[in-house]
Amino acid sequence: MNHSFRLLTFVLLLAFCANAFCQEAESMVQEEELTFQSNEAVYSGTLSMPAEKGVYPAVILLSGTGPQDRDWSFNRGTYKMAKMITEHLNKNGIAVYRFDDRGVGKSTGIPESETSFSDLAEDIVEAVNTLRKRDDIKQVGLLGHSLGGILSVIVASEYKNVDFIISLAGSFRTGENILREQARTMKLWRTADSQTDEEVIANGDRFADNLVKYFKTGEGLDSVKSILDDLIKFQISNLSENLLEENLKHYKDVDEFQRKSVEGALKYYTSPHKKSYITYDASEDFPKVICPACVIFGGADKHVTVESNRPPLIRALAGAKTKDFTLKIIDDADHGFLTSELVQKGEMLPEALDFMSNWILARAD
Repeated sequence: MNHSFRLLTFVLLLAFCANAFCQEAESMVQEEELTFQSNEAVYSGTLSMPAEKGVYPAVILLSGTGPQDRDWSFNRGTYKMAKMITEHLNKNGIAVYRFDDRGVGKSTGIPESETSFSDLAEDIVEAVNTLRKRDDIKQVGLLGHSLGGILSVIVASEYKNVDFIISLAGSFRTGENILREQARTMKLWRTADSQTDEEVIANGDRFADNLVKYFKTGEGLDSVKSILDDLIKFQISNLSENLLEENLKHYKDVDEFQRKSVEGALKYYTSPHKKSYITYDASEDFPKVICPACVIFGGADKHVTVESNRPPLIRALAGAKTKDFTLKIIDDADHGFLTSELVQKGEMLPEALDFMSNWILARAD
């Protein structure tokens, strides 16, 4: 009986200490809701920094492709990448500003999917200007994941108003090249069961050819639509009976389902955002970056592979103006800087977090 009582007391004491530790850690950080406006969009985000009065280096987090909240909630919310980065950097004396994407959460404006890279870069400049007005912020840098990494290069190369950039899994090739590579590696463009892999790859190349032609000359749109029509018709024909029935709850019949799906896909592929993605090459702008720059790739990343992106980056370095460049490859990291083990836990690789905080602090005045 006494043994059980002592054990229960010990467990309760541990729980109390853990709770007290969490409360103490939270009290060491202050947060405030911070908004800024760029054109028609009003961005809403959270600025967090050490609670102790001082002047801190700051990082603005830039999300990857797709509508994301300020925490970058992936895997049905089990992996909050931006929140983990924020907590780690705050703990190491670095302020962080993270915000909801356009049209997501508390942010307003035309969605990112309909906004060009240049317009998104202008948005980021406004975020930088907002932080520069504060007395408790010194350096202002950008830390972008995937698309955010690309945008960090655009801003640093054109506007010169950032003190450093970190690109996490940002591509240094055009989206056209990526589209063609995925056509070969992922076999996404199958329009009939009887097609060989070579025919599927040819479909992908034909789609890329006509999409690029459309963006450059205004021609090729009929071919783009025709390929999408064949692709979506094939995909619908391969849906399970239950999944087809679920989708048809939103449409009059299969024909309407097909037509609306093609219209949506065509709008997506011909948007200003997609045009930027297909035609923009960060390796061409990177030589104009003058601030310290860090590029981090995951060795297990299947979306932005080291093999395809390191060569153009190295070539760009030959004429680079920056005198402070770091390339880091984390062997086991995937696109979200997770490993197969950490996916289950929803935890970012500690190696990536430690490397980023150390790199930033080494450049803080």
